[in-house]
Amino acid sequence: MAEHDAPAGEDTVVASPGRVTLRDIADAVGVSISTASRALNGAPGISDAMRSRVQVAAERLNYAGASAGYSSITVLYDVHLTESGAEFMQAVQRGMERKARELGINLSMKLVGPSGMARLTPDDETAGYLLLSMQPEALIQLLSERAIPAVIVNGREPLMRLDAVAPANRTGGYLAACHLLELGHRKILALGHSPRPTIRDRMAGNRKAMQEAGVEASADLVIDLEAMRTNLAYHAIRQRLESRGSCDFTAILCCNDSCAFGAIAALTEAGLSVPGDVSVVGFDDIPTAALNSVTLTTIRVETEDIGARSVNRLIERIRSQDQLVTYTETAVKLVVRDSTGPLKK
Repeated sequence: MAEHDAPAGEDTVVASPGRVTLRDIADAVGVSISTASRALNGAPGISDAMRSRVQVAAERLNYAGASAGYSSITVLYDVHLTESGAEFMQAVQRGMERKARELGINLSMKLVGPSGMARLTPDDETAGYLLLSMQPEALIQLLSERAIPAVIVNGREPLMRLDAVAPANRTGGYLAACHLLELGHRKILALGHSPRPTIRDRMAGNRKAMQEAGVEASADLVIDLEAMRTNLAYHAIRQRLESRGSCDFTAILCCNDSCAFGAIAALTEAGLSVPGDVSVVGFDDIPTAALNSVTLTTIRVETEDIGARSVNRLIERIRSQDQLVTYTETAVKLVVRDSTGPLKK
């Protein structure tokens, strides 16, 4: 990135009456905000002379981020996730916080809803953003067009405009379906949530395993949930049983553990045994998966590791904004517990 021209010699630095921002530093030196940020963050493409001028101006103005290298990182997450994926989010956040402490970086959390996303404007104090299990198109486009460092956490951006870190969702879906197929199940109901690319990947993994086993993946055995919540999964299974008059499936693949809990509750209420009559598989392996009344077979995701890797990737992006965009997948594994068993003869 070209450095904007500024008068040679000593820069005139006038202290700002309020909190000093990157804009103040940029104006004092006569460069763009992006150049000021890259100079303070150690990014390549900035001359030593320019880096020195920006650093001096930041110190004279008592800029909080002058010596830290990064002013702060903001984590954005959807208000709806506090209802459907709290345990998962908390674990990812722990990983973020641990890595931020190790690196001496200020990490702030910002809860936003649909209306908040529409009004969200990146601020000068934030070096980069972590988008936790959310990827609204308008925000992605804004961050991408303005070249603001950002990483999608637990997501996948199909157009690869932003970096992303997520578990191997397709692999996890494949392992979950293979487990049920090996137990003899063929009528497998899937609870999905098509708006999320990661869940579509899990479903694709399910289908691949079934195709390899010569089992038809019938559209009639797929329920697309409005959200990945326990109560919605509960009502979906209850309605299915009531409308069909009987249980027309022997196993359920759930898009996450919370939905698996709802499915098990509905089956138990209907007098069906888990896993005697119906086997159930979750995804994520949140802490309560091993504490449920029927311990849950699920796909384990190393959530804290995803959080830590996301912070690392964002720092790499801040330091070198010209790097190739990457999508990082972390390994998952099948954890077998009491909610799955052989097909009832």
